[in-house]
Amino acid sequence: MHQELLQLLVCPDCHTSFTQQPGVDIVGDGLLTCGSGHEFAVEHGVPRFVRHQLDADQNRTRESFGHEWTVRYPQHGHTDEERQAERDIFLEYTRTVPSDFRGKLVLDAGCGNGRYARLASDWGARVVAVDISSAVDVAQRNIGDRPGVDVIQADLFRLPFRPETFDIVYSVGVLHHTPDARGAFASIQPLVKRGGFFSIFIHGQGNRVLHATNLALRRLTAKRSYAATWRFSQLLTVIGKVLVSIPFAGPMLYLMGRQVVYFSPDLHNNFDHYSAGFTSFHRKDEIRGWYAGWDDVVVRYAGVANESIYARGAKPVD
Repeated sequence: MHQELLQLLVCPDCHTSFTQQPGVDIVGDGLLTCGSGHEFAVEHGVPRFVRHQLDADQNRTRESFGHEWTVRYPQHGHTDEERQAERDIFLEYTRTVPSDFRGKLVLDAGCGNGRYARLASDWGARVVAVDISSAVDVAQRNIGDRPGVDVIQADLFRLPFRPETFDIVYSVGVLHHTPDARGAFASIQPLVKRGGFFSIFIHGQGNRVLHATNLALRRLTAKRSYAATWRFSQLLTVIGKVLVSIPFAGPMLYLMGRQVVYFSPDLHNNFDHYSAGFTSFHRKDEIRGWYAGWDDVVVRYAGVANESIYARGAKPVD
């Protein structure tokens, strides 16, 4: 944690500032104390703001993604061969270009192992990366040594920042894994500066058959052990890889199958899709309502079966 992060933070309980430590540039371990006396630990350079009780589904979701990023994919997106693919995905999902990030203060709302925060940092942004899970420890190892990056552990419904702090906020594949996706959006939205923008990527229900199948399968996979869900995801991955490798008819069969059941040749995508305790699915008109009153709003379905939605809006200057 860099000392300058304290200028951005407020206590999530009472919204007062934290005491600064004179002459300290980097805080490794210690306590943050606000003006009202609330204390939060800093462990291994990561401020920890999650100390409230979570229900069973919230806890499953937090542990699922902690398991995914710390055990299965700690380096996903950080290797040279993966970085270009992740770069293209990120720019498509957020509807941005690299120059958008230069010199901007950016919030990564749900950072996982920090792969997207690393891209924003590479493009010249000052980045604060937030996650509720133990993935923050992996993100800290991956990107925490960068001078313009800080990683914190916090709940999206209780973020420790002042209103209108960030030039850019993005949340890729995260809001639909909270207990209330719209509530999470509404909690994050005030943190965007006037003239800044907020990009999200979220599960859609453009295909009603696929949506019904998703709900049915997740009643099983979201309650099973991570090992069982991992094996199910491996099976889906094999099916996806086989289909896309078959000349001519294979890709068509893959596209047809994806209209009924979500599966991918990418094991990470399959496990991510089926393991979390919470997953909600949304419609375009619903997401447009979230951005009511914002400028330059774009909402589009994405994916071969309209299974996802990307959206972006700019906060009005006046």
